[in-house]
Amino acid sequence: MPSRRVVALALLPVLASGALVGCGDDQGEDPVAHADVTAAGSAVRLVDRSEADLVLHVSNQSFDDERVGLEIAVDGVTVVDDDFHVGSQHNWVSFSLSLPSGAHEVTAESDSGATLRERFRVLDGTTRYAVIDHWGAGDSAELTWLFQRGPVAFD
Repeated sequence: MPSRRVVALALLPVLASGALVGCGDDQGEDPVAHADVTAAGSAVRLVDRSEADLVLHVSNQSFDDERVGLEIAVDGVTVVDDDFHVGSQHNWVSFSLSLPSGAHEVTAESDSGATLRERFRVLDGTTRYAVIDHWGAGDSAELTWLFQRGPVAFD
């Protein structure tokens, strides 16, 4: 019996991560980081969370727009340009980014016409956390921004 217990414990993180990522039935594929942030020489790079200066969470929160295309850039470097599915709304996709210390600008645009432009600062040796959510009702769409020093409650 000990071997079954070991297998069950080994599978627990795999099963848990699948349950947290896809809460909805028509979730679609998870958005992936753009090639710009995976390039070795980029000033804004995708890194392991333990090395991140900014952990950016992105989600589609609109049941009226079950799939929305979002393009998000930091300092002109595209982080993601992909479709986000609303699912059950509990489906943030995280991008752990390395940035130079100092002032930065994030821009976001949805294929539903919503835009966002915000400025923020990161400091050496600290991690900051941000959330961009797409919301929509009827013909109205908006992108919201949250920036903070500590991890986001759902993280």
